Amino acid sequence: MAKTVYVIRDDMYHPKEVIDPQIDKAFDRAGWNVVSTDRLRDVLESQEPIDLTVLLTVGRPDGEADIAYAEQQRIVDKVKDGMGILFVHAGLVLIEADSPYYTELNSGRFIGHSHNHVPVDNVPIRNVSHPVLNGISGFTAMDEHYYCQIDIARTDMLMLSTSEAVTAVGAWAHNVGKGRVVGMTPGHTTEALGDPQMIRLLQNAAKWATESR
Repeated sequence: MAKTVYVIRDDMYHPKEVIDPQIDKAFDRAGWNVVSTDRLRDVLESQEPIDLTVLLTVGRPDGEADIAYAEQQRIVDKVKDGMGILFVHAGLVLIEADSPYYTELNSGRFIGHSHNHVPVDNVPIRNVSHPVLNGISGFTAMDEHYYCQIDIARTDMLMLSTSEAVTAVGAWAHNVGKGRVVGMTPGHTTEALGDPQMIRLLQNAAKWATESR
């Protein structure tokens, strides 16, 4: 039976025209019921079970208010009940240090990025083994390098991302209640999001995050 994934995407800096073709590569339509939207609130309003939510943006379209902490808590509760969640690149912004996303999901939180597109080397951390890293040897792409705050005591660091400015955590994963959380920083440009290794990373993360469902 196909699993249902809600893909939250499309904003001024991360348009669906860039994202959707790569998501089509990552999610086989035979194995996934893909619902693409720019509203995270669609996840909260859905009456059907959702196996996985992928945030490539914060999910707040123009004209709507920011996702309130109470709404974040409802997402947290869904994960604790077994829904998988992936925070990818721009899905990591607007997360405050005292927010449920950070204190309970530990999705990581965006604190800055490179001013231009720069070569970013994304490589698995040496001697780290995890299903999300199956078949991943690393890749380099021109990208907007994200720097995130991560509580490394509450997650498993998987990858490092290095640019001319800094080396930062590039991917991490852990369990929360019955659900699973994966964060990853690459994915601003078509080159980065569409790299075969990035597509494989998304596929691995989606599989691992929904294994128990």
